Amino acid sequence: MPEGRDTMRGIGEQFDTWQNVLESLPLLEKDVSVNFQVREYDEVIFTGAGSSYHLAVAAAAAFSRMTGEQASSYPASELIFFHQYHLKRERKYLTVYFSRSGATTETLLALDTMKNLYRTTAIGITCDPFSKLSSAVDVAFPVPNCVEESFIMTKSFTSMLVVSLMFSACYGGKFTYMTYLEHLPEEGRASFELQRRVIDSLLKEYLPERVTFLGGGPFLGLAREAALKLDEMSLTRSQAFTPLEIRHGPKAGLKQGDLIVMMMSNSARLAEIQLLHELREQGVYTLILSDHRDKEFEELADNLILAGRGLSEDIRGVLYMPFLQYLGCRAGLMRGLDPDRPGHLSRVVQF
Repeated sequence: MPEGRDTMRGIGEQFDTWQNVLESLPLLEKDVSVNFQVREYDEVIFTGAGSSYHLAVAAAAAFSRMTGEQASSYPASELIFFHQYHLKRERKYLTVYFSRSGATTETLLALDTMKNLYRTTAIGITCDPFSKLSSAVDVAFPVPNCVEESFIMTKSFTSMLVVSLMFSACYGGKFTYMTYLEHLPEEGRASFELQRRVIDSLLKEYLPERVTFLGGGPFLGLAREAALKLDEMSLTRSQAFTPLEIRHGPKAGLKQGDLIVMMMSNSARLAEIQLLHELREQGVYTLILSDHRDKEFEELADNLILAGRGLSEDIRGVLYMPFLQYLGCRAGLMRGLDPDRPGHLSRVVQF
């Protein structure tokens, strides 16, 4: 019988890992002040492959909001093969590379491409301080004590995201954000322990055949990652969109009983609530993740998870990810699959 033991352990341990990461905040703050006293960058780029690309999308959005500077995100393969469509030789870039292993071929090749063809300063965020990535970048911010036995990225994903948020807060001099970040481990642990039964109850009631994850702005990368987790671990048909894009075609394929997972924002909240009203008319089932309860949720939410009250939307998505990882793992186990050993995948993608 499948157990998913390593994956479940990674999901449950991530709050302790966040705490370890945040204990290094004073050191990271010092590194940023030393290495980035002079900032002559035209653009900041975040990149990675697979889950690490989804991480880059989320990190770039948060960086832009927290620092007020231009930031973009690209898959590592785009920087290898299609860089001429995105970059200009006369510009100078600060590039942040994500890789759990620090050995992902695409990410290392993207680093080489950027170094050889463009003026760039490279930052590496990885879970292996002795990896090729760590030694090749100009500044490395490794995640301490984040060994992950599972093929599936869980605590490594959220912990690297926390490191990137720490970097953005330090880079932008936003000390209020640092205070908010320090509360993430405690709040994340408490929220998950109290509310993961929402996922258990959802899956006990029915096992969805198709799931659509909706998240805009800082939640888009997280929605894509949640869809990937569900696909990897349970082979459930999944997709992710920024919320209002579902009106432009995808909603035509929604069927009664499909699950919609909405990560509620502040920026587009009224529009997201209106969208949920429309989708409910098609008979979909809903799981809403939000920082607070709206009166409309009585009608709109079949399942509701509340986390991150008082936190800005560019930070609180970290608290949503453990629930979405847990959804993928539990759905896989209920389908008789072992999330620890997904088919046709390897722990490190190299070629």
